[in-house]
Amino acid sequence: MFKIQSSGSSRPTALASLRNKIRRHEMSRAHEIAQELELTEKGGQDLLGNLVRAVSDTVLAETNAVFRTAYYLAKMNRPFSDHDDLIELQEKNGVNMGTSLHSRFSSTKIVEHIAKKMQTKIVDSIVSSSSKLSVLIDEATSLSHKSAMIVNVKASLDGATPEFVFLDLVELESQRAESIEEALLNCLDTAGFSEEWLQNNWISFVSDGASVMLGKNSGVATRLTTRYPNLFT
Repeated sequence: MFKIQSSGSSRPTALASLRNKIRRHEMSRAHEIAQELELTEKGGQDLLGNLVRAVSDTVLAETNAVFRTAYYLAKMNRPFSDHDDLIELQEKNGVNMGTSLHSRFSSTKIVEHIAKKMQTKIVDSIVSSSSKLSVLIDEATSLSHKSAMIVNVKASLDGATPEFVFLDLVELESQRAESIEEALLNCLDTAGFSEEWLQNNWISFVSDGASVMLGKNSGVATRLTTRYPNLFT
């Protein structure tokens, strides 16, 4: 660290001295060294960026391996408690599985995330192709012993033969027709079926024969057909 001082007692003389020193510095070896250091630092920044990208690719590969393991458990109907054992097995076989997302709780969250993404892709395909939609619901009981509703939809995916797809398990506040209708419509809207799209493409509603579903005066089917004129029950 050093200071540059001017010589001379008057202001014009002092300024002339400073300008002369600036000019001489531009042509000096010190200035050349400073420029070389600046270029070296910029090169170091590129090296750092490459290093960060390399580390990111490594972490991404580890995460992909863990996600594929969790997906295998769901596809093969294996318990999530197998997740940690499969991670350990793959590590012994030389696969880099990272240090996180190894618990059964992580596996559960990963499968939930994958399922949500797959559902979004399916719904987007149905909506974009304007495929006609059928909805089948059935009552069930959740693990907390509350009334729930299983929602399945039937539609053509990518022009193929229409097939049923599980959409959601919805917990019901009550078993009244108004509550069931509201829960069903909220479920369809959350999944990605807009009100306008349903008005044009929802053609069928299927349920069991319970009076709350098929009652002529205030059943769920009656309420839905009043709202959606193209709907058959």
